[in-house]
Amino acid sequence: STFDFLVLPRLLALISMMPILCLYAMLMGIVGGAIVAVAFFDMTVSEYITETLRVVQMRHFLIGLFKGLVFGVLIGIAGCMRGMQCGRSASAVGDAATSAVVTSIVFIVVSDSVLTLVFNRLRI
Repeated sequence: STFDFLVLPRLLALISMMPILCLYAMLMGIVGGAIVAVAFFDMTVSEYITETLRVVQMRHFLIGLFKGLVFGVLIGIAGCMRGMQCGRSASAVGDAATSAVVTSIVFIVVSDSVLTLVFNRLRI
């Protein structure tokens, strides 16, 4: 079927790769913060690591990974939905790609807001 051949592999790829991409982004943020702290705020690397370990908890990483998983699902759904609705002309493909990006952004903003409210309400 079309779903098994076109949609499912893309969804599985996004679901598996988005948490990894989010973990990479989190780690690069920490490295970037270390560079700025050492270069501009006269901190030593050990001070930065100590303060980062004191402030950042494992739950912050887990929440980020969970959000990455949710975002991967939503981006995959938006992209596949708009791709399946696409016409056959070159302009239709461009319109579908633009629509998929806009839909993904809306999905991400709304889901991030909802997840943040839920996590704050549950005190996670």
